[in-house]
Amino acid sequence: MTALKTTLPSLTLIKPNPILHAPITLSWFNSEYGTETLLLMGNAEHEIEVATIDSEIQILEEFVELENKNKQLTWMIEFEKGIIGVAWIELTKNHSVLPPSIHLMIGDKDYRGRGIGEATMTSLIHYITNSMDTNVIYSRHLSSNVAVKNLMRKIGFDTDGESYVDDNSLEWQNVKLTLAL
Repeated sequence: MTALKTTLPSLTLIKPNPILHAPITLSWFNSEYGTETLLLMGNAEHEIEVATIDSEIQILEEFVELENKNKQLTWMIEFEKGIIGVAWIELTKNHSVLPPSIHLMIGDKDYRGRGIGEATMTSLIHYITNSMDTNVIYSRHLSSNVAVKNLMRKIGFDTDGESYVDDNSLEWQNVKLTLAL
């Protein structure tokens, strides 16, 4: 997997390097808004554990391993030479979401609401359009995450069925983007 360019000149999606990137991801989750970020992503409060350098290395290594098994493609979001988030394409069904499905997390709160999520998602859609044989892209978001809901709608995603509640009492909405052929 190679780096992906985006519509923003200083925004590139690069391959994760667990040793290099773990201290950065650790800083997101140990910041004052780390728990808020995890909750917005759909982690149940009782499942959130204190992040450590070892746990972050392990998570990033799992991303690389999922790619090696052709189950997921993962990129770190690099903006103005700093890593500010992560984006991925799931290639297998996960949490009732069909593949390919796209997801992102802007870990550094200072970069949210600046068009980076839209440019990242658009780049992932472009990648799928040019490299996979599909006419639909899927995703999901917490029903309460208004920012992601608005982003998905802006990009062209429509709801895919009714919202549903998971085992942690979190309400989710599946969405899909039908590609023009």
